[in-house]
Amino acid sequence: MSEKAFTVACAQFTAVDGAKEATVRKALGLVRRAGERGARLVVLPEVWTGLGYSTKTAYREIAEPIPGPTTDRLAELARRYRMYVTGSTYEDAGNGVYYNTCALLGPDGGILGAYRKTHLFDAPDREDIKGGIRESDKVKAGDTLPVFETELGPVGLSVCSDLRFPEIYRELALKGARIIVCASAFLSPRFDHWEFFLRARAAENQVWVVASGQYGIEPESGIAFVGRSMVVDPWGVIAATASDAETALCATIDPGFVDEIRRRYPLLAQRRPELYGSLTKRVMLGTV
Repeated sequence: MSEKAFTVACAQFTAVDGAKEATVRKALGLVRRAGERGARLVVLPEVWTGLGYSTKTAYREIAEPIPGPTTDRLAELARRYRMYVTGSTYEDAGNGVYYNTCALLGPDGGILGAYRKTHLFDAPDREDIKGGIRESDKVKAGDTLPVFETELGPVGLSVCSDLRFPEIYRELALKGARIIVCASAFLSPRFDHWEFFLRARAAENQVWVVASGQYGIEPESGIAFVGRSMVVDPWGVIAATASDAETALCATIDPGFVDEIRRRYPLLAQRRPELYGSLTKRVMLGTV
């Protein structure tokens, strides 16, 4: 695990349906820019090769197996710049099964592993989302929360609406994660939710959170995104925030700050799991 400070980057842009090759080229350009700035970890947004909401079947046309042609192109940059790269794409798992998956590529270009989004965004009756959204109509939910050992320290992965479930981040922290990634396409105008969830997840688990999001309006579907990719430190302080533009946001992470914050306030050691039995049970609280 690295004991020295290092650079992380969030690639922020808009993925356009029906323009996969142009979208991938744009993303690779931002990854390359981050690599030239010395980034050791680069985070791409959620479904960064294409949103997949312009038609009912668009996601299938975008999807690829993992590994596949697009991860192969990312692997070239990971090797060239000796960095880790992640971000979510539609995974074609075969037999008509699809996932929203974050693959984590290492500095040798190999795939260290993958996380399949566990908490899908199903909001069919939202008045502020035209037509509603049911992600589960497109992809299957994953069922594991892995933590990956890297030269930068243990890294946990999450995707967009996972952010609203503190249990995910606590589980990753208890498994040893010191950096938690959030690859997102967080819907506008909920910037207030985006910021305070990221800060809360970082502070309550005393970890670094590196969150990249799509921004602007996807032209084919008309869906708008918050953007504002950010890096948050283990005290819940925002270390860097992207402006409303296509960018490769870079920030410095000090891995030792996790130890310092946990020394000051040993929250994880002060937990009382015997009181939290309901967390492992399904509880129906109505539809509010």
